[in-house]
Amino acid sequence: MVDFVLAAVLALIFGGVGVPIGRAAGRLVPLFPRHDPDPGDDGPPPPPTCPHCGAEIPFVSWLPGLSRVPGFWKHGRCPACAQEVRPSAAVAWGVPIVFAVAGALVIARPVEPDIGVPALLFLLYVGVVLTVIDARVQRLPNVLVLPSYPVAVLLVLYGTFAPAPAYEPATGPAYANLVTALIGMAALAAFYWLLWFIYPAGMGWGDVKLAGLLGLYMGWGGLGGVVSGAFLTFLCSAAFGLTLMALGRAGRKTQIPLGPFMIGAAFVVVLFGDPAALLP
Repeated sequence: MVDFVLAAVLALIFGGVGVPIGRAAGRLVPLFPRHDPDPGDDGPPPPPTCPHCGAEIPFVSWLPGLSRVPGFWKHGRCPACAQEVRPSAAVAWGVPIVFAVAGALVIARPVEPDIGVPALLFLLYVGVVLTVIDARVQRLPNVLVLPSYPVAVLLVLYGTFAPAPAYEPATGPAYANLVTALIGMAALAAFYWLLWFIYPAGMGWGDVKLAGLLGLYMGWGGLGGVVSGAFLTFLCSAAFGLTLMALGRAGRKTQIPLGPFMIGAAFVVVLFGDPAALLP
């Protein structure tokens, strides 16, 4: 009973923290238009732009999702046309929901030692934003993905050396978890790169760039989680594609964004542990 009450309280606290973050992060989604380059066009995708006037919204290069426009996270006004960029409802609701789930599970997650609340919440924040953007315009923007690597590594390092929380037995630095996390980052990035190299038309370069970040998190609990996460990604994406084809909503050549399935699989592994451990 005490654990249930504590889980409920933590869910409310974490969810409450996620409300302003979700609203602010939701403003990022409309800034990224669809990019369908012509054959032979090797130019980069367009930068984040105001959906009203097309003016570029500059971002801090070393922090994912932080605009250099003063107060943009608060009021969302374009510096050129002064119109408000309205937040995506999917992100505004999605961030506090996944934060609340993490709060409810914070004392019950099967992965020990804990990766740390800061690292976990950062993954959930970035993951929800990227999921919605990729589902909407089939893009995983560099300004969000690439700066997430140094931030995530620093947060995982903090989780490695931080004192164990009160609900865990006292232990020393989680060196073994850090090693498997770094191996998971390299291994999953290499695996997705190999798939892209073999068949570029079947794998977006954005998926390759994202893979290492997710491998870092899934590898914290062991390399089995990386394998399970990759398997779950392709299983769910294939099931989704076959369902759309059965309903007449897609054909054999319809492109389905893989990012949401990669991120969803990482959420499952990080929050609930390696699914393979449940098999007999």
